[in-house]
Amino acid sequence: MSDFNEKRKYFRVDLLKEVSALAKISSVNDQVVEIDKIIPISLLDISAGGMRVRIRYDLPTKLIKLTVKFEFENEQYDLLAQVLRKTPNAKGNNEYGLKLLLTSQEQSRIVRSLNMYKIKNTKFRKVELDFKAQKYARCFVKFLEIIDGPAYLITENRLVVAANLKAHEKGVKLGERCYKTICNRNEICPYCSLDKAISNNDQVVKSEAFELGENCTARWLYTEDGLIMHYFEENCVVKE
Repeated sequence: MSDFNEKRKYFRVDLLKEVSALAKISSVNDQVVEIDKIIPISLLDISAGGMRVRIRYDLPTKLIKLTVKFEFENEQYDLLAQVLRKTPNAKGNNEYGLKLLLTSQEQSRIVRSLNMYKIKNTKFRKVELDFKAQKYARCFVKFLEIIDGPAYLITENRLVVAANLKAHEKGVKLGERCYKTICNRNEICPYCSLDKAISNNDQVVKSEAFELGENCTARWLYTEDGLIMHYFEENCVVKE
């Protein structure tokens, strides 16, 4: 259960529209079962740790594991999930909380898709990204995954719109100012070089930083779509 509590640190995306999915009972009391019945469900919100779904059927909690198939951000998913809790509904559409049982690869994929969804739909972006902009954003979101330390995609006004797995593990909140959610400050960091990065388009700008008792190097890279990659070296602990 502690592992599930850790995963709840990941940001949760409330979907603007329900996502249709198909579920199938995989096991009961950890015993694999062969049940052909397909259960239509609706995804209401998603995180890298779990999902909130609507199901017309009455399912017992903490006993059943489901395989859930759906498409999200042009990616096909076939995930294993445990039914944890139920909120009854008068109309018979019960809401369930599912704990996702993901491999590291599946976890990276869902975080990437959540990042893209948040970038395209967050109210802070104001405008809808065109196809070209989405292509660039997706490339940079993928690039975040190969950076060893916490890495973020921020806007010119310092709003965090995407982050890699290490950043999510530290509890970063999308839509907040970078200095607030990354460094727990109420004002711009004294070492911030964002403006310099914007003026030095396509060049990595770095600055020596000191966060939570550790020396580290902070870096910024202004991208073609007006988004800035902001990351720290692996040995820098920026938030506990």
